[in-house]
Amino acid sequence: MEYNESDFVEYALKEIGIEILSRNDKFFNLANGFQIEVEGRDLYRLSHEGWVISPFDDIGRLCTFLQNNGSQTSKNN
Repeated sequence: MEYNESDFVEYALKEIGIEILSRNDKFFNLANGFQIEVEGRDLYRLSHEGWVISPFDDIGRLCTFLQNNGSQTSKNN
C-alpha cells in the first residue's frame, strides 16, 4: 500500500474539525479563504486568499494555526 500525504492531510483536517470546502488532488480549499498545497511528505504550503503565509513541516502546527485563525467548522466554535 502506497502512502498518500494528501489523504493524510484530509484525515487530519477532518479529525481536528477543520472544514474542507473542496479538494483537488493535493490542493485543499478551506473556510475563510485558506488554501493548503501538499508539497511533499511533511511539507505544506498555507495560503490565504492567494497570499502565501508560510510553509509548514508539521501537520499539528498547521492545524493549530488554522484553528486559531478561524478555519474550522461551526461544531468547534
